[in-house]
Amino acid sequence: MRKKIVRGLIACCLLLILSAGALAVDGSITLMTLNDIHSHIYPYTISKEVKGEKVKVEVGGLARASTLIGKEKAQNPGNVFALEMGDINEGPLFFFYKGLAEIRGLNLAGIDIATLGNHEFDLGPSVLEDLMRYARFPFTVANLHTDLPAFQNLYHPYVIKDAANGLKIGFFGLIAPELFSVTKGSRGFRVGQDLKEEAQHMVKILHEEQCDIIVAMTHVGIYADRAIAQAVEGIHIITGGHSHTLLETPEIITGPNGWKTMVSHGGSMGRYIGIATVAVKNGKLDEGNSSWKARELTSDIPMDKRVAWLINPFQEKLDEKLGEPIGIMTQDADATKAAVRGKEAPLGNFIADSHRWNGQTQIGLMNGGSIRGDKVYPAGEISYKTLYEMLPYGNTLVRIDLTGEQIRDILEVSASALIREGDGYDGNLRTPTGGFLQVSGLKVSYDLKKKPALINNDGDLLENGDRVVEVMVENDDGTWAPLNPGTVYSVTTTDWLAPGGDKYYVFKMAAPTAYSMQVGDVESLAQYIRHLGEIKLQSEERITILQ
Repeated sequence: MRKKIVRGLIACCLLLILSAGALAVDGSITLMTLNDIHSHIYPYTISKEVKGEKVKVEVGGLARASTLIGKEKAQNPGNVFALEMGDINEGPLFFFYKGLAEIRGLNLAGIDIATLGNHEFDLGPSVLEDLMRYARFPFTVANLHTDLPAFQNLYHPYVIKDAANGLKIGFFGLIAPELFSVTKGSRGFRVGQDLKEEAQHMVKILHEEQCDIIVAMTHVGIYADRAIAQAVEGIHIITGGHSHTLLETPEIITGPNGWKTMVSHGGSMGRYIGIATVAVKNGKLDEGNSSWKARELTSDIPMDKRVAWLINPFQEKLDEKLGEPIGIMTQDADATKAAVRGKEAPLGNFIADSHRWNGQTQIGLMNGGSIRGDKVYPAGEISYKTLYEMLPYGNTLVRIDLTGEQIRDILEVSASALIREGDGYDGNLRTPTGGFLQVSGLKVSYDLKKKPALINNDGDLLENGDRVVEVMVENDDGTWAPLNPGTVYSVTTTDWLAPGGDKYYVFKMAAPTAYSMQVGDVESLAQYIRHLGEIKLQSEERITILQ
């Protein structure tokens, strides 16, 4: 009798194991997604072509996103989940209120789960801890590790939700492996570097948890998301951010054993909210009944008055505090990523000049990734509010002495950020595009046909580059001379680059010669503008790029 019972139990167990896939529940859920808001929680105005004419239109705002989230949840209760994929914070709003306004808005909008982006770390661990504790929703990041006691149980490798229709959904987050090299506030954290391996591990766990749908919430960029989908079986949808990609239709990517994964990205700056229908049948993505669209948050969408009423005072106080005019800008200032992260930018020239002027040094260096706003600022009066939008990180100026040889090596790091057609780009071995340097007191020529420097995410040089073909330094009398490898030059940069941010290992090695000037980059720029009385922006052939 006892043997029969044991045999029966074994048979039952085997049956359960073998039929696990067959027991998967068919059905669908809706995901409402936000990513890369960058503190754009209020409506703002953009230029847009309508019927062949450029017109100004208002877009964005969490109050509008909240309206759509609330509507979807009311129409399909218990089967709609609102997600946020990181980079909630940035700019003067974050700098002054430490994320309180952004998190309050997301709380009210009904966010269910979030992952972290690199910009959540910009003001350091203590600020990150505060905003995570203020959130009414959980955070998931599977490849982020820390021994900091304050962060134990503040985020999770995965989160499981049960839908009203019987579906069990597993969510896991991934953050960009280059976290350490793109934000100075990430000290004390470690990031798993193999995204495919991390994703596969999460899929295994969530399968063991008998999840019917697996959702990867990523802040790693579209190229990494595509690579994960091609390599990992078991993820139904990857909804991501970091690269600011706008996918108007979903990408369906075929992975191992014919597995289909839907990939979605919803732009940036709070302009869109993603709406994904994820349907499953027999455990797999039901492609025909799954869909994705990025809905623009236009003025025809009513504001959620509750959200607007509770977050608008932050903006009003900020406008009052930062509205003081500083000077006049005689031309439009292009602060878009395309302008500052891959070529000489007039605005980049001006900011690098302000570093050099304030530091009274021979050279000024400014990384393009620290110039933000990602828009064209119109000519006219300029205020502190605009400066904080352009330079939102609260960086401090640093003066450092470098040899000509070290400066050339630094410029090789900058050249590594440049990508040409056919270039074998590997983001884990190349300088982030935001590391491209705007310069003052230098003229430099790069040849992109030559080899880039290879540097890992720990800032270790793996292979020298040879893209720098000529460097000239400006003399006190305005003439130019070739960079001398043995000469020591004085340089002003920021406390982001000086300790080795953006993979600038040379700065890290030269750190003993560095000292803080105790002046922030915004105030330095304001002083320079007052000194000149106006901002004149022009290209001066400081950077030549040979293709």
